[in-house]
Amino acid sequence: MTRRLLIALAALVLSSPARAAPDCMDLVPSGAHLPRHALVPEDLVRLRDIGPVDPNQQYDRLFSVSADGTRAAFQLRRGDPATNSFCIAMMVVDIRAGGLARIVDRGGTFLRLSYDFRGKAEFPNGFADPITPRWTPDGQSIVYRRRDAGAVQLWRAAADGSGSAPLTTSADDIGDFRITADGRGIVYATRPGLRTALAAIDRESLVGYHYDDRFAPSASDRPFAPAPIPRSIHFLDLASGATREAAPAEAGLLGAASMQEGSWTETPTVAGARAWVEVPVPSLYPTRGRLHADTGARTFACDAPECADASFPWWVHGRVRFMRREGWANAATAIYEWTPGASRVRRLYATDDFLLSCVPTGPGLTCLREGASQPRRLERLDPANGRREILFDPNPEFVRLTLGRVERLRVRNSFRLDAFADLVLPVGYVPGRRYPLVVVQYTSRGFLRGGTGDEYPIQAFANRGFAVLSFNRPPLVGLKGHTDFIKMEQVNLKGFADRRSVLETLEAAVREAIARGVADPGRIGITGLSDGSSTAGFALLHSKLFSAYAMSSCCWDTNLAMRVGPSAAREFYAMGYPRTTDDAPEARKFWQEIAISPNARQVRAPILVQVADTEALSALQSYTVLRELNRPIDMFVFPGEGHVKWQPAHRLAVYTRSIDWFDYWLNGAKPAGRASELAHWDALRREMEVMPGAPAKTSARP
Repeated sequence: MTRRLLIALAALVLSSPARAAPDCMDLVPSGAHLPRHALVPEDLVRLRDIGPVDPNQQYDRLFSVSADGTRAAFQLRRGDPATNSFCIAMMVVDIRAGGLARIVDRGGTFLRLSYDFRGKAEFPNGFADPITPRWTPDGQSIVYRRRDAGAVQLWRAAADGSGSAPLTTSADDIGDFRITADGRGIVYATRPGLRTALAAIDRESLVGYHYDDRFAPSASDRPFAPAPIPRSIHFLDLASGATREAAPAEAGLLGAASMQEGSWTETPTVAGARAWVEVPVPSLYPTRGRLHADTGARTFACDAPECADASFPWWVHGRVRFMRREGWANAATAIYEWTPGASRVRRLYATDDFLLSCVPTGPGLTCLREGASQPRRLERLDPANGRREILFDPNPEFVRLTLGRVERLRVRNSFRLDAFADLVLPVGYVPGRRYPLVVVQYTSRGFLRGGTGDEYPIQAFANRGFAVLSFNRPPLVGLKGHTDFIKMEQVNLKGFADRRSVLETLEAAVREAIARGVADPGRIGITGLSDGSSTAGFALLHSKLFSAYAMSSCCWDTNLAMRVGPSAAREFYAMGYPRTTDDAPEARKFWQEIAISPNARQVRAPILVQVADTEALSALQSYTVLRELNRPIDMFVFPGEGHVKWQPAHRLAVYTRSIDWFDYWLNGAKPAGRASELAHWDALRREMEVMPGAPAKTSARP
């Protein structure tokens, strides 16, 4: 595209009013008073979000602060299940209570995260790709990534909301960028080699793909481009619009980490002083380590025990403040203060809430914050006195929804690992009455939305009369003393130590809910995605606590090597998994412990499987064997999805079907609007009644 055409396009966008579909008019909250009502699945699907919602992700900066510290910028997103699309806007908010919030750009498509995985480039997963807006040095505009049609481009929006326009016409997705300190240019990265590799795969399709390490059959029937693919670094001159190859010093900007961008392990120099965290090598936690400071005259290491696991340091009045995870199972976030040279530190603040993307603003912090019953919002915190100010609440209507009360349970297992779970009581809970309980896995930090993968709506279950156990799994057994992935998995797999650790901990938490008189021991269901699905599958074979199951990925079985592809199969063999041809007694014993097929005749409980089309292959062996034996399993396949389902219509369907499934099997209810599914579920129940052996522990009690 010529510079003249770019200027004409910019003028058109800047002079045009913001455009949005009619159903996006409520993207920004109006503040209107709404009547109190019961939370339903649609309320969760339509929450307004800042950044990815899953607490397992290692987030980049989800918002940025202007150089003068007065304004924050971020992307606001809302799912619309009716159109199966997203309403998206870039926002600028004043950093003061009651400050102005304005839309500076509307539009673009939902960007999904992909990464290099097991030698495959751009492996998809369904998580949201974090969008990090960056301020120009003069504070007049923000720059951010956006996709409309074609590749991801850089856009610029005026901070006063007067207009926005694209800056680039790259043939390849722009994955990262930085604005130069003088504001005259932007350095950005692409991977043109990916486009070349995909074109070669297209040509190969004409003669047939060679089946090799590029394949992951459980994710795609097409080979992936081999990884790694190098980045190409470009420099965009903002005055002329010209793009050239970046000079080495310019390219170095993309490798820099600072308070404002990426992994915050070191502060910028402040009056000749700096502070940093020395991260052990190797480490699974790239932002956590021993705190150090250089005052300009002398370098100090903080020897206090709290400083060994410090993260995100910043200076305040000649002292260094830092954050750390602590408490039972490291569930709390604490903020400490250290005077360089002192042997002790002072704890200023601690919370069980989830703090994300914090940025120092004056003596305080501006953070995204969420609590067990509070969706994410932008707040300012003064750690010295605990004072908080709400800067922007994307979902003010949420306070009008009825919610179940949350109680924290703490568990320590025989492996001496600590874990916790949040027991969510049903709305209208009556002490002394026992309720059906549904387990949601496997992280319970921050807002209790839908568990890992966000597929099982915790508060919607509570509004339907269920108690919910939101379970946070214990650390991997193999983490003790190991940072090598294969060695860690070998420890996890020996005697299935990690699977037993998780199940033991989960059962202890469930029994605590029973002992408190909340859960009915005859009506307990379990759900899970990914590792949570592995826990549910292991429980299916080794536990008698659970009466019904719902899985979002399925299942460990003897065809593992076939479905993961050649390169991943070698990894699994190195961990200790048997080969397909291994018929030794040890191999048969291994699969007897974890695989569904060898145990199919012992399966009694009903199983709901709701999988992405890319993962359906992984479920077919278990599903087919169970159905051949008339075991109660039902499966639904969702098109265009990854490991994590991202489409709003699909999320709503999974939400509602999961609630109805447990209502049917644990309460004997007949949910409205599911005539054909109920007929099938009735048939499964009749098959269970004539099944050899003891019947499944289901109940029709109200």
